[in-house]
Amino acid sequence: MGERNRKKSTRLTELRELLEAKPYTTAELAKRFGVSQRTVERDLKDLEDMGCGVRMEGNAYYIPHPSGVDPYGLLLRYAAFRFFFHQAPTRHDYFLKEMRRLLHDLPQHIRRLAVEELDAYRDQVHGQDRVLEYVLRAWQDRRVLRVKYRDAKGKTSWRELEIWFLEVNRWNLAFYALARIHGSRQPGPSVYKLVRMSEPSLLEETYEIPEDFHPGNLLRGAWGVTLGHRRARVVLRFSKEVAWRLKEEDLPPPVSREDLPDGGLEVVYEVNTDLQGYPFELLGWVLSWGRHVEVVSPQDLRARWLEEIQAMAQALPTLPVAQGG
Repeated sequence: MGERNRKKSTRLTELRELLEAKPYTTAELAKRFGVSQRTVERDLKDLEDMGCGVRMEGNAYYIPHPSGVDPYGLLLRYAAFRFFFHQAPTRHDYFLKEMRRLLHDLPQHIRRLAVEELDAYRDQVHGQDRVLEYVLRAWQDRRVLRVKYRDAKGKTSWRELEIWFLEVNRWNLAFYALARIHGSRQPGPSVYKLVRMSEPSLLEETYEIPEDFHPGNLLRGAWGVTLGHRRARVVLRFSKEVAWRLKEEDLPPPVSREDLPDGGLEVVYEVNTDLQGYPFELLGWVLSWGRHVEVVSPQDLRARWLEEIQAMAQALPTLPVAQGG
């Protein structure tokens, strides 16, 4: 009897949260909870008796829930919701619950739209992958994380890592850990992509994060997550057709910008590079501008840019021509 009451209490809590988000029919709720429509009707009556203010809209039920958040609070909650909706490293039930909490205080017409997407997210939830949880626990408790890691060349090996910082790549929104191999002589961290980790466990060994470690210094010139052990100055020229877009505030800040006589724009960036001094993270972004950009310097980046353009041009004749409908 106690277990039955516990299950009903849990169901009523979730039912209230659902109805505060958007209207549902009894058929939809019965399917969601795996109970009969008659059981749902009794639950709705219980919520009404509890003073939850259940109302009807057509043949659907909902609970009015006024928004208590200011516009900037709305932005923070909604941005966090969209981030985890698109990029949660695991489709874990925890994220589903947290996203519902983020939506709780939003205006009802916004909650309703967001919850419809959460219904699709819910169908993909699983709880098997616990990498992110272990990474966060390791960072929180400063315990060494043992994990199997697949590097960029596809080679897999065991690593024992000290998690110093977590960063989100501005372009693909993936999580990366700035971590040092435990016991190594390496003075600073390297970058590890969380989706390449598997079979995590926490060791008893602990570690300290150096007081003089400042992640902002290492990531300042990152076009993604490359650390700033070396930097290169990159000069790009953009055509007048896209120059205005480079002045928007959604790109990394340049060192300088100069309007050109033809209406174009020359932009200078300080970009983090690999250990050979090559700003590889920038190349894909540059190529995405097509004919509207020219790499002026450095020369190795310009040469690679030209090689990619020539390779694409040579490949074009072999591509099938799309037929009009």
